[in-house]
Amino acid sequence: MSQYDPQQLQQKFERWCELHREQVEAQQRFVEAEALYSELQAYYQDPQWMTDREEDKPIEYSGSAHSIFSEDALWNMITDRNELAIQWMRLGLDALDNK
Repeated sequence: MSQYDPQQLQQKFERWCELHREQVEAQQRFVEAEALYSELQAYYQDPQWMTDREEDKPIEYSGSAHSIFSEDALWNMITDRNELAIQWMRLGLDALDNK
């Protein structure tokens, strides 16, 4: 008697294909996020950021994120990005270790 159910494995394979496509898309979004992060970091490290912040330069924002002049938002962006990058590395290493 076979220990594998081909129909069940087909369904698992189809689910894997769907998840794999989503993982590829997530990697593309990660690359896009990194480009945005680099641009924001360049601004935050430039003296203009402090000048703009001190002058309380008017900006419009949606409210779905904090103002770019918020030091807490800046700190959170840096730490959140670093934690996520570490999690991606660990997931990748775990996947390779489980081959």
